[in-house]
Amino acid sequence: MQIFLSAFDDVPDPRASNARHDLGELLVIAFVSVLCGSASCAEMAAFGRAKERLFRDFLKLKHAIPSHDTFSEIFRMIDPKALDAAFG
Repeated sequence: MQIFLSAFDDVPDPRASNARHDLGELLVIAFVSVLCGSASCAEMAAFGRAKERLFRDFLKLKHAIPSHDTFSEIFRMIDPKALDAAFG
């Protein structure tokens, strides 16, 4: 899973420097949850909470799983071209 985390290293974080959740970790949770069928930010957060023990095997999750509001905020603010490049 480290390969997924490192894939997001070059995606600029559009949030203030005091953001609670690591952007790379948030994007990994979102990516895995979408692969498993999540279709909304609420579903991403619910999936993350349901699989938190698994995610803790390879993510630090200093502030636990992000809320659906946090996922939503990120996807409204993030540079879509940078995110697309991370998947390339």
